[in-house]
Amino acid sequence: MVNTNQNKLQDEIVQKSLDFFKYNDKGWIDGAMRLGKMKITINILKNLFDFHNSVLIAYPDNKLLDGWKSEFNKWNYENPNIVYVNFSSLHKYKDTQFLFFCIDEFHSCSERERIMAQMIAKNCKYTLCLSGTISKETKQKWPSFKEIYKYTTLEGIKDQILADYQITVHLVDLDNTIKTPNKKGKMKSEADRYRDYTYVMKQFKENGKDYMHLALARNRLSLNSIAKVQYTKELLHNNMQDKRVVIFSGLSEVADQFPNSYHSKSPDNSNYTMFLNKDINWLSLASMGKVGVSYPSLDSVILLNFTYNASETSQILNRAIQLDYNCKVADLHVICLNEPPELKKIKESLSMLDKNRIKYV
Repeated sequence: MVNTNQNKLQDEIVQKSLDFFKYNDKGWIDGAMRLGKMKITINILKNLFDFHNSVLIAYPDNKLLDGWKSEFNKWNYENPNIVYVNFSSLHKYKDTQFLFFCIDEFHSCSERERIMAQMIAKNCKYTLCLSGTISKETKQKWPSFKEIYKYTTLEGIKDQILADYQITVHLVDLDNTIKTPNKKGKMKSEADRYRDYTYVMKQFKENGKDYMHLALARNRLSLNSIAKVQYTKELLHNNMQDKRVVIFSGLSEVADQFPNSYHSKSPDNSNYTMFLNKDINWLSLASMGKVGVSYPSLDSVILLNFTYNASETSQILNRAIQLDYNCKVADLHVICLNEPPELKKIKESLSMLDKNRIKYV
């Protein structure tokens, strides 16, 4: 889609929003990445009010704050009454009235943050929620909010706003050879430990006991899986020797097991800089939080961690889709343990994506 067509789409969404707010006070725009949701919001503000009305902008990650300030400056919206707040600080404004309340990436609200946001919305004349991945669960948790406009990833691909994509889910068996002593000194492999956690969790569930600590421990084992790391190394060396690849591992200690790691604990950013300059082909990161940069001329992305949250995983994969690929098709690889809990999790995580673009191997 050329810019003029994208601008036309943005104008259409702005008008739909203005018509919506004539009769409603709370709604959301469900729009694919690169749609320009910040610009759309600014144009809604320009048409709803003058430049001196109170506005609250809420966001889940402080990296978004710079984006908002940059967009307001870019599109010449100067309002001294704009307040910015991270979701974690929403409670500070639960009794404050604003004319306009914008909740960016509202699907990311924790339960407590959601309650605070909805309390604030009751005191505001208009509330606009923004997201690119709104699941059924999110809709159920925000029952008084209505859809204003929906623009899907597939539409973005068709309009050439986003790259097309293919997702390969690699099913990996837990390692059963490397054994280390447990707390009782008994030698256990990661396969033994995983199944022990699963068995005890089942017992706790049947007896009505809290097993969250066990679930977290099992998930940590998955993130640190020897089998997943070894499989990924083989995938890189056998199939991606000359390809430009970003690996998202979830944990810094896992990222360090691959060549050219970069994360918050790294002594410097030399690996990161060399990858951007195309001096090296592989870059290993700890989390998807680093995907705010358009990595040049990628071939593939490998993801070792994912959650049950379909909205969250879709956001992660959509961010990967909008990166710069050599063949203009996002080649995404998800490394998943071949265990029932993991299989259930990955299927739920990918439930909002096109099944025809997903294959399991």
